[in-house]
Amino acid sequence: MTSQSATIKRQDPIDGEERKGTVSLWAVAGALWIVFIVQAWGRWIGSDTQFGAAPIYGPDTFGGGPLLVLRFIEVGSLFIAAGTIWVFLLSPLVKTRRLTLDGMIVVGSLLAAGIDPLINYFHYTFAWNAHAWNFGSWLAFFPLAQGPTRYAEGLAWYVPQYLYLGIGLAALECRIILALRRRYPSINNVRAFSVAFVSMFLVDIVIEQLFIRTHVYAFPRTWRALTLFPGTEFQFPVYESLFVAVYAAGFTALRMSATDDPRGRSFLERGIERWSPTRRVPVTLLAVVGFCAVWAAVSYFVPWSWMSVNPDSFANIPSYMHPGSR
Repeated sequence: MTSQSATIKRQDPIDGEERKGTVSLWAVAGALWIVFIVQAWGRWIGSDTQFGAAPIYGPDTFGGGPLLVLRFIEVGSLFIAAGTIWVFLLSPLVKTRRLTLDGMIVVGSLLAAGIDPLINYFHYTFAWNAHAWNFGSWLAFFPLAQGPTRYAEGLAWYVPQYLYLGIGLAALECRIILALRRRYPSINNVRAFSVAFVSMFLVDIVIEQLFIRTHVYAFPRTWRALTLFPGTEFQFPVYESLFVAVYAAGFTALRMSATDDPRGRSFLERGIERWSPTRRVPVTLLAVVGFCAVWAAVSYFVPWSWMSVNPDSFANIPSYMHPGSR
């Protein structure tokens, strides 16, 4: 029996650690997400009723200085997105001729942005300013969606948020964690990650206030007990920043797992040796895409949708933030 076991062990080139790998499962999730969102976008673009700028309703008006501020935020957001793509994706690719983990996160985050209409899946809980550059929303092509489907997904500012609130905040968190490790060599991960998490939570609260106060978006339905300025058009659910911080923390954990691994591999890449060298990069990319989509759903959209069902604080938002008919 012992001799047979030894023979089997010698014939098996895969060690115990690699048997724990889940890269293939994440890659399947990534492939499925790409298929789903591409068909949703394709049907949306080909639609006669859903594709096109959302209607702007009166009597409230939005022009002059406020409109210039909105355009400034849109242009600024696009510049931030371009900078993020250059720093984390293109620059390393040019220098090393290799798609890095950060670059894959950028690609995955851009594809994960397609999940955004899920925020209004049941109710109109996130109000969009119809004056923003938009082509409407593709929520109508999500199965069994119950919320309104004609509203303005502000493309110029919301897509960049998936980058700087994801890989951007994660990069800051990693810097904080590494700085804490250098300053306090005995600090454990729970404390280091907690400090970074709270820091990003506070950063997001500041960012959110900028967007709310300039009428880029609003939160018409919230839980009063967890809302700042309840009942006003500027009401802000604190759990919004909590979910954003959790979203960023997932990418922080992903990046730090690669930093702490002797081979520089993240937890997503476990089992990649099972694939031939020529397929490892595309498989890993698919795995990262799958992680980005799943993590966006788990960390933000699922809890947000649950909390949108029974709100008790309602804001009287401007008419140009109201959704159109289905």
